[in-house]
Amino acid sequence: MMSQDSKALVNNLEFLSPYFLGAYGENNDVMETLLVEFVRDHIYWRRNFHPEDNPPITPHMMNSSNYAEALAKIRSELHSLTSKLKRSVPFYNPRYIGHMSSDLMMPALLAQLVTNFYNPNNITSESGPVTLNMELEVGRQFAQMFGFNTNEEIKPCAWGHLTSGGTNANYESLWNFRAAKYYPLALASAVKELQLELDLSIDNSDYKNPIDYTSWELVNFSIEEVLEFRTLCFNLVESKYSASKLEEFTQAVESNRLETRGPAQFFAENWQLKQAVVIVPSSAHYSWEKAMRVMGFGSASLVRVPLTATMRMDELELERIVNSLRSQNIPILAVIGVLGTTEFGTIDPIDKIIKIKEEQSKQGLDFYVHVDAAWGGYLTSLFRNEDGTFAEFTDMKEQFSYFPSQGIHDSFSALNHVDSITIDPHKQGYLPFGTGGFIAKNRDIVVLLSTNADYVFSQSNTPDFQQIGQYILEGSKPGANAAAAFVAHRVLPLNNQSFGRIIKQTIRSAEYFFEQLKKLKQELVGYVHLTVPFEPDSNLVTIALNPCNNTSLETMNRFSNDIYAQLTHDANAPVQSREFLGSKTLLAVNNLSKEEQTSLFKKLHLFDSSKGLNKNDKIMILRHTLMNPWLSAKNDDLNYLDKYCDYLKKIMIETVAKYKV
Repeated sequence: MMSQDSKALVNNLEFLSPYFLGAYGENNDVMETLLVEFVRDHIYWRRNFHPEDNPPITPHMMNSSNYAEALAKIRSELHSLTSKLKRSVPFYNPRYIGHMSSDLMMPALLAQLVTNFYNPNNITSESGPVTLNMELEVGRQFAQMFGFNTNEEIKPCAWGHLTSGGTNANYESLWNFRAAKYYPLALASAVKELQLELDLSIDNSDYKNPIDYTSWELVNFSIEEVLEFRTLCFNLVESKYSASKLEEFTQAVESNRLETRGPAQFFAENWQLKQAVVIVPSSAHYSWEKAMRVMGFGSASLVRVPLTATMRMDELELERIVNSLRSQNIPILAVIGVLGTTEFGTIDPIDKIIKIKEEQSKQGLDFYVHVDAAWGGYLTSLFRNEDGTFAEFTDMKEQFSYFPSQGIHDSFSALNHVDSITIDPHKQGYLPFGTGGFIAKNRDIVVLLSTNADYVFSQSNTPDFQQIGQYILEGSKPGANAAAAFVAHRVLPLNNQSFGRIIKQTIRSAEYFFEQLKKLKQELVGYVHLTVPFEPDSNLVTIALNPCNNTSLETMNRFSNDIYAQLTHDANAPVQSREFLGSKTLLAVNNLSKEEQTSLFKKLHLFDSSKGLNKNDKIMILRHTLMNPWLSAKNDDLNYLDKYCDYLKKIMIETVAKYKV
């Protein structure tokens, strides 16, 4: 039976229809016409750069046998390529509900394809004069969506840029934080080394002479305090001493930085200081462990916070861990909150993290907060009104059955208080792969990151974002990706009246699916125990399956794997051989408290989790990412979610017959 919400979903397809190529390539004429039009436009541009020049490729060359043979080989290899590509995963189709992939936004795809002909490099405005400004504008759009200030006359002013993906953006957050965390120590070392008198308290009561601080105090400045402290020190040296002394001081600061000394030498010289840690939820993406290794912190310095039964970071455990670290004088570089976990789509309590940060700051412990919103970042468009204000909780509740809870609304409303955010346009932004984003609340932090290369960058005392390459981790980067994001956001701005309408469609699909699973659970009585382990926070829904009368975790996982085998893509078989395509993940039991383990095992009709359970045990669950815009489209009076539930029921009843339990 169709709910009122699902009817609204169908009606919304008309709004979505111009923005995607379509599951059946319905917009093929539009795509082909526009692509040919703008390829021809590019050729016209080439021919009119200096039309007086003779074309290097002459008609004689084009009529040669070598030319014909080369074209034949090109055509043959392209046919070979496309024949292989047809074994790819059909992400575009609503029968695919697995990983975080879907149909692509047609304006973004066209923009990227067309811009590739121009091949801009966004490392600097010299090689990407048009697309670099597009990238900076996209960064500004993200900053505004998250609630950061983008008015250059007000500090702190945010900035953002694109990366090759969320992993690099996460790396960049730690790179930024490391530069800020240890910079005051380098300042103090330089003052001591040059025997300078810098009593900042004379003109500014908030700060004192750098050498009068303890190491613990110096590594517990906020980012804003680090930058202000730096400015005050340099201004005082400039006003009190000669220009040559200022230059000497600048060099001394740089030579005493961790980035110059290297971690081993730096911590040997600052032996009173303990290695800082990074705190993440147990559900954090694996890129955080990689980041700790890449940045030289060591994966042993990654502290994982247990989860609640809803798969969110447990704020009480976070507070306990932070208090313990403070009592041991162990610095905290950052606490990472996740806005949409990869496995479960759950939203961490960002507002609670900010509250803990503020309380700890009063007790002398300061840490930076980064939000990994690679998956959930674009959900923020649902909360941002067209006029830039944040949507009220009551207004949003009227649009959905479940979403958002008060806690989810509070998390999104706190985003403007964090220090930086990762977002992935190639996920819920519906852009081609290879596009992530990094947004920092305070753009002045780049003065701590600058890397000079005379052949690329000109020298300047103030940040020059036209030479972006000196402030970011990556070097050469495609301007075509920036053009794709720029055009997509121009067509559908990041608010709830435009881009948010696509996100709204996916949330309603998840709510509808959640309701259908309740019905499916009843239809499977006597065959399989089906449960949604935790209510979804967004548009990612997981289910756990256990044959009736089974009490073995091993058997349950084997059954789930048998079901998944009928939902996974096989590159050696025709793609049409699968009715639907899904994904799976593992739920680590040791991420849950004893009470939560018991509750989950009771739902699954398994043994008491306190008996015979190994701490390394994991529960296999089916994972569904419901971001395809066409899930509500109907075939034979059933939408794709109805048909999927029918298919699940069929294969589960057939499969459970093989299990004698």
